[in-house]
Amino acid sequence: MRIVADEKYITRRSAAGKYASLAGLAVLALALVFSFTRTSSLLLMQGALMGAMLIGVVLSFIGGYYAERFAGPVAHHKAVRSALKGLDRQYVLFQYVLPVPHVLLGPDGLTIVVVRSQPGQVTYKDGKWRHHQRTKFLRQLAGQESLGVPEEDVEQQVAQMRRYLEQRQPELEVPVRGVVLFAHPNVRLDLEEPPVPVFYDKKVRSWLRGPGAGKPLPPPVRQQLAELLFGGLKAGVVEAG
Repeated sequence: MRIVADEKYITRRSAAGKYASLAGLAVLALALVFSFTRTSSLLLMQGALMGAMLIGVVLSFIGGYYAERFAGPVAHHKAVRSALKGLDRQYVLFQYVLPVPHVLLGPDGLTIVVVRSQPGQVTYKDGKWRHHQRTKFLRQLAGQESLGVPEEDVEQQVAQMRRYLEQRQPELEVPVRGVVLFAHPNVRLDLEEPPVPVFYDKKVRSWLRGPGAGKPLPPPVRQQLAELLFGGLKAGVVEAG
């Protein structure tokens, strides 16, 4: 599998995840130290303390948000690459270079991969998603993504990708579909007929080769699609692997 990614984009956000969290902790530590100092104005001290705490919390949230997606043990770009590793050169994975983060060009069209990185138990029953995790509230305050409604994210990203293709080459008819990939090693899935294909780690690769394999695109259509996708890349984007 070929990988085309905006590595500068990933690196910048990975750094934001690391350093914003550290900066937030530093500001909170300073606020704690300041709370023990004496000042002639109690109102001034309270205002400064609240301001520092607010800045520290915001920085910590921003850092946690980016760290989970770009720098943590289940960074989304790494999770998708790991899950799809082993696919042959007919497949090209585009990451952060198209309107949606993770787009796989395969022999039969495009597959959008929507990543979820929550640990704990995830269930889908009676048309509802539920996520059970210890200290979930505190983790979300620290920037962890909420489970939300995965199929809505899939529908939105698929629609974005279709609009992108239609605006550039409206006569090109290409299948575009989406899947959800759960990436955390400690996730437990209990799903009853989910509305979109849902996978854990490398199981998505087997699905792409088996039940999820569609009719191969005619060679001219495949060539047109590849030229459209590669032609839309901004300068400086290169193959990552």
